[in-house]
Amino acid sequence: MKRKQTIAQVRWDLALRYRLIETVAWWEGRLTTVHLTQSFGISRQQASKDINTYITEHAPKNLTYDRQIKGYVPSKQFKPLFIDDSASAYLHLLYQNNARAPHVEGLALAYAHTKVLEVPDRSIKAEILRPLLKACREHLRLDIDYVSLNSPEPEGRTIAPHTLVYTGMRWHVRAYCEKTASTGTLY
Repeated sequence: MKRKQTIAQVRWDLALRYRLIETVAWWEGRLTTVHLTQSFGISRQQASKDINTYITEHAPKNLTYDRQIKGYVPSKQFKPLFIDDSASAYLHLLYQNNARAPHVEGLALAYAHTKVLEVPDRSIKAEILRPLLKACREHLRLDIDYVSLNSPEPEGRTIAPHTLVYTGMRWHVRAYCEKTASTGTLY
């Protein structure tokens, strides 16, 4: 009989794949084997095995398969084991991924002697970020309360967000605003 592994005993390569499984499922709302095959260069069968092992050995209540969208979705009981599910952790991961993309392919980097200094955390709640990501991805409209420096009173607006922008200090949403009939940046 195979003994169940603790999180600390998971091989580092599997832990990385499990991190991607949780990140994609939680933040993008749909996980397929393609996410793993493209990110890690593994076969579809290996990706399927990794997802099933993640579910059976570590998080049986985290993911459910949705036949309609042909992928796994986070369940209502989703509790991350391999990631920090805060919005700032996800946004930082996006920033790091973007900054490294042109330079890291094929490089064996020694991260033990590297420290990333972060700017002050300007937290955004996951309940706000997740619908924004979904609206960008699926071309949806959102009803929001908008507050500006010129007018501190909340004002209802309907927007169609399309891009998240990182300035180095904080994140912004680029969106089409139906009230002003223009595209702009919301802070």
